[in-house]
Amino acid sequence: MTQALAVHHLSSLISSARVSLSGTTTSGQSAASAPSFETRRSTTRKEGHFVYKHGQRHHSYDSEKAPYPLCYDRSVLDLESLENEFVQRIKGSVSFVDLEQRQSQRVLDLGCGLGTWVIDAAKKCPESEFVGFDLVDVQIPRSILDPSVAARIEWRHGNYLTTKLPFEDDEFDHVHISYIANGVPENKWGNLFEEITRVLGPGGSCEIIDEDMIFPILPRWFTQALRPRPKTSSVHLPKGFQHKHSSSRDQTTKYTTTHDHALLESLYNSVFENRFINTKPTALLPGLFTSYFRQIAIAPVLHYPMPPLAPMQSLPPQIVTTYVLEPETDTLNPHQSTIYPTPVPMTRPMSLSLSSVASSHINGTRVDSMYGSRPGTASPNTTAPESPTSHMAPHGLPKPQTGKCSGVSPPTPPSSPFPTPISQMPMKQFILDEALSAGEEAMSHPQQLRQMFPFDRLHQLNSRYLAMQLYRCCQCILGCQEAMWEELKDRLRNRKQELIPYGWDDDDELEELQNRTKFEKLVDRFKNDMHLRLSLWHSLTDLGWNSPDREPLTKAELVEEERIRANILEARKQAKPEEFDIPCRSVRVLVGCKL
Repeated sequence: MTQALAVHHLSSLISSARVSLSGTTTSGQSAASAPSFETRRSTTRKEGHFVYKHGQRHHSYDSEKAPYPLCYDRSVLDLESLENEFVQRIKGSVSFVDLEQRQSQRVLDLGCGLGTWVIDAAKKCPESEFVGFDLVDVQIPRSILDPSVAARIEWRHGNYLTTKLPFEDDEFDHVHISYIANGVPENKWGNLFEEITRVLGPGGSCEIIDEDMIFPILPRWFTQALRPRPKTSSVHLPKGFQHKHSSSRDQTTKYTTTHDHALLESLYNSVFENRFINTKPTALLPGLFTSYFRQIAIAPVLHYPMPPLAPMQSLPPQIVTTYVLEPETDTLNPHQSTIYPTPVPMTRPMSLSLSSVASSHINGTRVDSMYGSRPGTASPNTTAPESPTSHMAPHGLPKPQTGKCSGVSPPTPPSSPFPTPISQMPMKQFILDEALSAGEEAMSHPQQLRQMFPFDRLHQLNSRYLAMQLYRCCQCILGCQEAMWEELKDRLRNRKQELIPYGWDDDDELEELQNRTKFEKLVDRFKNDMHLRLSLWHSLTDLGWNSPDREPLTKAELVEEERIRANILEARKQAKPEEFDIPCRSVRVLVGCKL
């Protein structure tokens, strides 16, 4: 979780800088007067770039002129820092081009976003100048940077889809582009590449890092185990009578979706379809790239599979039950009680979820089933029993297919008391799709291709990085929430029949809610399900953080927790290895030179 720590450090730095800028003068003394006119005008101009939709900050451009659908909230902007850190981990450099070996060059970062790549590159290349160009002003203020770095950085703003880049011909030695495909219509790439080659000097280089727009799918066996049991009516109707809504429900039961979030997936895809944005830029860009550059290197598509399942949490160790919960029972025997054999310490509560599982501590060694064994320090007062799945080996995956290279961890012998086929197979850290087309293969240089992704670094990736990839994918989807809402409103007004297969009017939890509330309920459900699937707590325990003891549960809470645990354990038996082979992210890198 080094990335998260870096983001936290950056956040603290920006916050402290804002305090200093608003509360002190240049001489370090407290400013008693209001901000200057120039400061107020700059703030007003910056805020004028944005509009707020249901609490989310978006650019103020029309979607036809600037079709970028994501919001500019902190949760989305911070993804840039995580990705930059990850690239440096697998490449060992800020760029896939040897920028650090070059001297006195001028570099353009097109679609720079927060500007973290520009800042990192400026620190690595002390003799180069950098320009970050973006649609809106969200960049880190240069005033909080080291003066030696700030003096070589410039922020510029404009819409590169509707106007020419405000730079001279042959002005730059290198152009860096990362993750702008979700805002570039397919018919705009040609004009954009023409502008890039215009501002790029002879012999200059260009690198593009981009990803496909993927909606990660959670299988029903995973999500249905988390849902409350449908309530049955206790009202006995006379023979021949039935509920007034039963007939309409019978009409819609024939419609089934592949997963619980199928409607959101459909809306997410429609956001890009209606903006004429290709959701598979990893397949689109190579053909365009080879038309404008020479001496190119096209890396294989790097797929990140879904992270493995985390083990479940043990019940609070101080709780002992004197009952047996029979199947299909809703309540406990009121004459039986929960016994507390020892005094119960009051600690921070932790709710039941796949994302709040405590790791096991046995004889001073923490056994982490998802990341392997690692020495740890057990709490002196902790004697937590093991979870039934605490020794489950990582999930498995099928053998690599032809044309693909897979990074697979060594198989771990199963030691679970509940072995399943999926727990006896090795974990796959990545998949490289090396099946290039004839034209791409002819234009690529094999030597550069092998140097693009160092295999030794890729094989060092663990499940924490897979969880980070899924987290980034989910945050991008949540960042498109308002664009998805616009698509839903359009269907409600003009194509309501398209919502029938998704059960829009036939959901027990949503049937009496208004459209916006129903939509937010769907988004919250997706967010919660993905939060449980991510299990980021497991990354923290692998780094040595001890999970706090849990407070005792009430009898009703204990019944509900054990019921959900039983559902989850039973549901995991339905897991199939191929479900974990589906990528949650697909990334590609292209590098070329202008001759």
